[in-house]
Amino acid sequence: MVAMSSGRVFTLAHLSDPHLTSLRGANPRDLANKRILGYLSWWRRRRRVHLIDTLNAVVADMRDSAPDHVAVTGDLTHIGLPDECADALQWLKSLGPGERVSLVPGNHDRYVTASFDSTVGLWREYFRGDDGSTEFPFVRHRSGVALIGVDTAVPSAPFLASGSVGGPQREQLASLLDATASAGCFRIVLLHHSPLPDGHSRRKRLSDAGDVTDALMRHGAELVIHGHGHEERIDRLAGPSGPMLVVAVPSASYSVPGRAGWNQYRVSGEAGRWQLDVTTRRTTSGGFATTSTKTVSWDAAISRAAAPRSR
Repeated sequence: MVAMSSGRVFTLAHLSDPHLTSLRGANPRDLANKRILGYLSWWRRRRRVHLIDTLNAVVADMRDSAPDHVAVTGDLTHIGLPDECADALQWLKSLGPGERVSLVPGNHDRYVTASFDSTVGLWREYFRGDDGSTEFPFVRHRSGVALIGVDTAVPSAPFLASGSVGGPQREQLASLLDATASAGCFRIVLLHHSPLPDGHSRRKRLSDAGDVTDALMRHGAELVIHGHGHEERIDRLAGPSGPMLVVAVPSASYSVPGRAGWNQYRVSGEAGRWQLDVTTRRTTSGGFATTSTKTVSWDAAISRAAAPRSR
């Protein structure tokens, strides 16, 4: 691990829910399960609201900021077909190599039970941990920042978009949070679903959200980022070493102005005295605008004080 040097700033760009693929020409045999519902949703609505032109504009605006790293928090596809996953791999390569882009899958990427190697496994270089493993949770150290990716995507029943972390992942997550805290890292946890019990409506939330939130609050993280809901949201929790922000970014391809965009996170300082600057960039009728900025500071002298939760 390389520690953050004095005066160094690490910038992370966050995209989610691009739904970048097309289902034109999908084989009817591939739709003989829950995927038919996703196909009908795409045909009736999603193909008109998730537009590649919007996504390309969001990516171009993000690139102009020259981030150090990019995080993509799932739902690259509509129904997780192998052809969709192969197309999404080409898009990921256009963002950058695996060491510069980190990914966790979304529920649409695991719409039904399918071969790992021909679906999300195609993206393994984007979730390969520092130890070479492609198991979740992974950890990647970048300039004093620990990026910890958690997989919440599991196949669900028709009309549900729920997810789960599960006991084994939660135990490993706790160990990684403790180890990276001991190493003096700024910890950023990547998920697709919100970890909060009230983060989404009942049919869309994590089945073990309470347990995940409890693990995060007991072991600590400075920043938790996710997508899934196609809307922006910031929650502030109290961790054992100070404030913990839980930040949702909207879809990167939504066609309505103001409903698509990306977030930038700028991390500076050192262990116990971090500073995080959150900048939200959203589409407008004429291009892009910074819609909000937020700064959070950690001070070792007051880190034990409870941080309020806010929306």
